[in-house]
Amino acid sequence: MKYFSFQWHITEECDQRCKHCYIYALGSHAQFKMMTLSEMDRVIDNIETFKKKANREPYLYITGGDPILHPQFWELLERVKKKGWRMAILGNPFHIDLESAKRMHECGVRKYQLSLDGLKPTHDRIRMEGSYDATIKTVKTLQKASIQVACMTTVSKWNYQEIPSLIDEVVKANFDIFAFARSEERR
Repeated sequence: MKYFSFQWHITEECDQRCKHCYIYALGSHAQFKMMTLSEMDRVIDNIETFKKKANREPYLYITGGDPILHPQFWELLERVKKKGWRMAILGNPFHIDLESAKRMHECGVRKYQLSLDGLKPTHDRIRMEGSYDATIKTVKTLQKASIQVACMTTVSKWNYQEIPSLIDEVVKANFDIFAFARSEERR
């Protein structure tokens, strides 16, 4: 089956204040933007139209900020589930327990992307105190719910020297996937 991927930012709301985040770097966090349910329904309609024209199935990467903080997060997942589309979540570890992980899996979420941006001191300095430990703990929780866990690392001037050691930590934590991106480092 042929797919097209669609990264969908539904909210800017987030618990973390990452040094490399475009939301905070641009100063737009003074008023978080968040899609309404009717706006999300229009996007679903547009995806359906593109699906038919391109003769491809969508693979949605739902993100934000932290998408789970959107008040209609679960309603959106139910709507996507009814379409039968594949989806992954790109989010934070803070609001995930086994119950919510199982619920995501029941809605069709097959992959969840978490971030590690360095070893513990570096990661927590870049993102938020306690984020490293929460991320490592959440890997097992998601996997217990049969969700694959991807580790995304944003490579920057703050962490590039730690990448080889971080890869060892990612393997030790039993992530299913490892990927990295670079930061534009606006600050």
